[in-house]
Amino acid sequence: MNTAADVDQIKANWPGGILILEEKISFTKEVSIMVTKTAQGDLVTWPIAENVHQNHILKTSTVPATITPDLDQTIQAIAKTLADELDLRGVLGIELFVNEESNQVWVNELAPRPHNSGHYTIEACNVSQFEGHIRSIVGLPIPAITLVGPALMANLLGDELLTARQAFINHPAWHFHDYGKADVKPGRKMGHITVVGEEAQADLEEFLAGLQ
Repeated sequence: MNTAADVDQIKANWPGGILILEEKISFTKEVSIMVTKTAQGDLVTWPIAENVHQNHILKTSTVPATITPDLDQTIQAIAKTLADELDLRGVLGIELFVNEESNQVWVNELAPRPHNSGHYTIEACNVSQFEGHIRSIVGLPIPAITLVGPALMANLLGDELLTARQAFINHPAWHFHDYGKADVKPGRKMGHITVVGEEAQADLEEFLAGLQ
Protein backbone atom coordinates (compact mmCIF):
# COMPACT_ATOMS: atom_id res chain seq x y z
CA MET A 1 0.00 0.00 0.00
CA ASN A 2 1.38 3.36 -1.03
CA THR A 3 -1.40 5.87 -0.33
CA ALA A 4 -4.44 6.45 1.88
CA ALA A 5 -6.59 5.44 -1.10
CA ASP A 6 -4.97 2.00 -1.03
CA VAL A 7 -5.99 1.64 2.62
CA ASP A 8 -9.58 2.63 1.80
CA GLN A 9 -9.67 0.07 -1.01
CA ILE A 10 -8.45 -2.68 1.31
CA LYS A 11 -11.11 -1.74 3.88
CA ALA A 12 -13.83 -1.78 1.22
CA ASN A 13 -12.72 -5.19 -0.04
CA TRP A 14 -11.54 -6.75 3.18
CA PRO A 15 -10.30 -10.28 2.50
CA GLY A 16 -11.11 -13.23 4.72
CA GLY A 17 -8.64 -15.43 6.53
CA ILE A 18 -5.40 -14.61 8.28
CA LEU A 19 -3.49 -11.57 7.06
CA ILE A 20 0.22 -10.84 7.44
CA LEU A 21 1.21 -7.19 7.70
CA GLU A 22 4.68 -6.41 6.42
CA GLU A 23 6.43 -3.08 6.58
CA LYS A 24 7.41 -1.55 3.25
CA ILE A 25 11.14 -0.98 3.34
CA SER A 26 13.46 1.19 1.28
CA PHE A 27 16.44 -0.80 0.05
CA THR A 28 19.09 -0.07 -2.55
CA LYS A 29 20.03 -3.56 -3.63
CA GLU A 30 19.66 -7.26 -2.94
CA VAL A 31 22.59 -9.46 -2.02
CA SER A 32 23.09 -13.05 -0.98
CA ILE A 33 25.62 -15.15 0.88
CA MET A 34 26.16 -18.90 1.01
CA VAL A 35 27.23 -20.33 4.35
CA THR A 36 27.95 -23.73 5.85
CA LYS A 37 29.75 -25.27 8.82
CA THR A 38 32.19 -28.13 9.03
CA ALA A 39 31.74 -31.12 11.29
CA GLN A 40 34.29 -29.46 13.58
CA GLY A 41 32.06 -26.37 13.83
CA ASP A 42 34.13 -24.05 11.64
CA LEU A 43 32.11 -21.43 9.76
CA VAL A 44 32.59 -21.25 5.99
CA THR A 45 31.16 -18.49 3.79
CA TRP A 46 31.42 -17.71 0.09
CA PRO A 47 31.85 -14.16 -1.25
CA ILE A 48 28.71 -12.02 -1.14
CA ALA A 49 26.87 -11.75 -4.46
CA GLU A 50 24.93 -8.73 -5.70
CA ASN A 51 21.71 -9.82 -7.41
CA VAL A 52 19.46 -8.28 -10.05
CA HIS A 53 15.98 -9.63 -10.73
CA GLN A 54 13.87 -9.52 -13.88
CA ASN A 55 10.13 -9.94 -13.37
CA HIS A 56 10.86 -11.30 -9.87
CA ILE A 57 13.25 -13.95 -11.26
CA LEU A 58 16.99 -13.84 -10.57
CA LYS A 59 18.73 -12.60 -13.71
CA THR A 60 22.33 -11.86 -12.68
CA SER A 61 24.66 -12.31 -9.74
CA THR A 62 27.83 -10.20 -9.61
CA VAL A 63 30.69 -11.05 -7.29
CA PRO A 64 32.03 -9.44 -5.24
CA ALA A 65 29.05 -7.29 -4.31
CA THR A 66 29.69 -3.54 -4.25
CA ILE A 67 28.80 -2.90 -0.61
CA THR A 68 30.55 -1.11 2.22
CA PRO A 69 32.90 -2.96 4.58
CA ASP A 70 30.43 -2.32 7.42
CA LEU A 71 27.59 -3.99 5.52
CA ASP A 72 29.89 -6.87 4.60
CA GLN A 73 30.73 -7.41 8.28
CA THR A 74 27.05 -7.19 9.25
CA ILE A 75 26.07 -9.79 6.68
CA GLN A 76 28.89 -12.10 7.74
CA ALA A 77 27.69 -11.77 11.35
CA ILE A 78 24.11 -12.60 10.31
CA ALA A 79 25.34 -15.68 8.46
CA LYS A 80 27.30 -16.84 11.51
CA THR A 81 24.35 -16.30 13.85
CA LEU A 82 21.98 -18.27 11.62
CA ALA A 83 24.48 -21.08 11.10
CA ASP A 84 25.09 -21.35 14.85
CA GLU A 85 21.41 -21.19 15.84
CA LEU A 86 20.44 -23.80 13.23
CA ASP A 87 23.42 -26.02 14.08
CA LEU A 88 23.90 -25.96 10.33
CA ARG A 89 25.13 -28.84 8.21
CA GLY A 90 25.05 -28.44 4.46
CA VAL A 91 24.79 -25.13 2.64
CA LEU A 92 22.34 -22.36 3.52
CA GLY A 93 21.59 -19.58 1.05
CA ILE A 94 20.67 -16.24 2.65
CA GLU A 95 19.10 -13.47 0.57
CA LEU A 96 19.17 -9.98 2.04
CA PHE A 97 18.02 -6.47 1.24
CA VAL A 98 20.48 -3.70 2.05
CA ASN A 99 20.23 0.07 2.26
CA GLU A 100 23.68 1.55 1.88
CA GLU A 101 22.58 5.05 2.89
CA SER A 102 21.11 3.97 6.23
CA ASN A 103 23.49 1.01 6.65
CA GLN A 104 20.55 -1.34 7.25
CA VAL A 105 20.14 -5.00 6.38
CA TRP A 106 17.02 -7.19 6.22
CA VAL A 107 16.97 -10.96 5.70
CA ASN A 108 14.60 -11.70 2.84
CA GLU A 109 14.84 -15.45 2.31
CA LEU A 110 16.53 -18.56 3.68
CA ALA A 111 17.20 -21.45 1.30
CA PRO A 112 18.50 -24.58 3.08
CA ARG A 113 20.37 -25.87 -0.01
CA PRO A 114 22.73 -24.72 -2.75
CA HIS A 115 21.13 -21.63 -4.26
CA ASN A 116 20.88 -20.18 -7.76
CA SER A 117 22.77 -17.05 -6.71
CA GLY A 118 25.67 -19.26 -5.63
CA HIS A 119 26.12 -20.98 -8.99
CA TYR A 120 29.04 -18.65 -9.74
CA THR A 121 31.09 -20.64 -7.19
CA ILE A 122 31.44 -23.56 -9.63
CA GLU A 123 34.02 -21.67 -11.70
CA ALA A 124 34.89 -18.63 -9.60
CA CYS A 125 35.91 -20.27 -6.31
CA ASN A 126 38.36 -22.93 -5.24
CA VAL A 127 35.46 -24.87 -3.67
CA SER A 128 31.96 -24.66 -5.14
CA GLN A 129 28.83 -24.40 -3.03
CA PHE A 130 27.94 -27.95 -4.15
CA GLU A 131 31.25 -29.43 -3.01
CA GLY A 132 31.01 -27.45 0.22
CA HIS A 133 27.49 -28.77 0.77
CA ILE A 134 28.62 -32.40 0.50
CA ARG A 135 31.81 -31.87 2.48
CA SER A 136 29.80 -30.39 5.33
CA ILE A 137 27.26 -33.22 5.35
CA VAL A 138 29.76 -36.09 5.27
CA GLY A 139 32.22 -34.48 7.69
CA LEU A 140 35.08 -33.63 5.36
CA PRO A 141 37.13 -30.48 6.03
CA ILE A 142 36.48 -27.39 3.89
CA PRO A 143 39.43 -25.14 3.02
CA ALA A 144 39.14 -21.38 3.26
CA ILE A 145 37.13 -20.11 0.30
CA THR A 146 39.01 -18.00 -2.24
CA LEU A 147 37.64 -16.10 -5.23
CA VAL A 148 39.54 -16.73 -8.46
CA GLY A 149 38.49 -13.35 -9.83
CA PRO A 150 35.48 -11.06 -10.23
CA ALA A 151 32.59 -13.05 -11.64
CA LEU A 152 29.22 -12.62 -13.29
CA MET A 153 26.54 -15.31 -13.45
CA ALA A 154 23.54 -14.80 -15.76
CA ASN A 155 20.45 -16.97 -15.84
CA LEU A 156 19.12 -17.89 -19.27
CA LEU A 157 15.35 -17.52 -19.17
CA GLY A 158 13.03 -19.06 -21.75
CA ASP A 159 14.26 -18.86 -25.33
CA GLU A 160 17.35 -16.92 -24.26
CA LEU A 161 18.89 -20.38 -24.00
CA LEU A 162 18.44 -20.93 -27.73
CA THR A 163 20.16 -17.63 -28.54
CA ALA A 164 23.00 -18.45 -26.14
CA ARG A 165 23.50 -21.88 -27.71
CA GLN A 166 24.10 -20.26 -31.08
CA ALA A 167 26.39 -17.57 -29.62
CA PHE A 168 28.44 -19.89 -27.40
CA ILE A 169 30.97 -20.76 -30.11
CA ASN A 170 32.00 -17.09 -30.33
CA HIS A 171 32.54 -16.61 -26.59
CA PRO A 172 35.40 -18.84 -25.38
CA ALA A 173 35.35 -17.32 -21.87
CA TRP A 174 31.78 -18.48 -21.20
CA HIS A 175 31.15 -21.33 -18.78
CA PHE A 176 27.89 -22.42 -20.37
CA HIS A 177 25.43 -24.56 -18.38
CA ASP A 178 22.49 -25.98 -20.34
CA TYR A 179 20.02 -27.68 -17.99
CA GLY A 180 18.62 -29.86 -20.78
CA LYS A 181 14.99 -29.18 -19.94
CA ALA A 182 12.56 -30.56 -22.49
CA ASP A 183 10.23 -27.57 -22.69
CA VAL A 184 11.28 -23.96 -23.25
CA LYS A 185 8.85 -21.70 -21.37
CA PRO A 186 8.90 -17.91 -20.92
CA GLY A 187 10.59 -16.96 -17.66
CA ARG A 188 11.74 -20.51 -16.97
CA LYS A 189 15.37 -20.98 -15.91
CA MET A 190 16.81 -23.01 -18.78
CA GLY A 191 20.49 -22.63 -18.00
CA HIS A 192 23.13 -20.13 -16.95
CA ILE A 193 26.42 -18.61 -18.01
CA THR A 194 29.27 -17.72 -15.68
CA VAL A 195 32.35 -15.70 -16.59
CA VAL A 196 35.40 -14.85 -14.51
CA GLY A 197 37.46 -11.70 -15.03
CA GLU A 198 36.59 -8.14 -15.95
CA GLU A 199 37.08 -8.54 -19.71
CA ALA A 200 34.85 -11.61 -19.87
CA GLN A 201 32.30 -9.86 -17.66
CA ALA A 202 32.08 -6.94 -20.08
CA ASP A 203 31.62 -9.40 -22.96
CA LEU A 204 28.74 -11.17 -21.20
CA GLU A 205 27.11 -7.87 -20.25
CA GLU A 206 27.16 -6.85 -23.92
CA PHE A 207 25.48 -10.13 -24.88
CA LEU A 208 22.81 -9.68 -22.21
CA ALA A 209 22.11 -6.12 -23.38
CA GLY A 210 21.45 -7.52 -26.85
CA LEU A 211 18.79 -9.84 -25.48
CA GLN A 212 16.63 -6.95 -24.25
